[in-house]
Amino acid sequence: MADTEPLLRLENLLGRVLVIGLIVSASVLAAGLILELLGRNAHAWLQSGLIVLMATPILRVGVSLVEYVRMRDWFFALTTAAVLAVLLTSVGLALAR
Repeated sequence: MADTEPLLRLENLLGRVLVIGLIVSASVLAAGLILELLGRNAHAWLQSGLIVLMATPILRVGVSLVEYVRMRDWFFALTTAAVLAVLLTSVGLALAR
């Protein structure tokens, strides 16, 4: 039972990160949509909502990395660090284009 406790804690934390990211993204997108329907220029709101939506899984990987390091699970920490490096490199290359 004690061995599964850190993993359950990690799953709960990652679930909260994803739910909070989704709620923030949906809220910003809804605000942008309402502003757009009212005839205001809501491009920045809509763009911000999409950025939050795309950043949420990257944040999830970052939180996973921190938790794996805290649990001293070096295999998963290194694997997660590699995934995070690939994600950040992809974002960096996409922004550079």
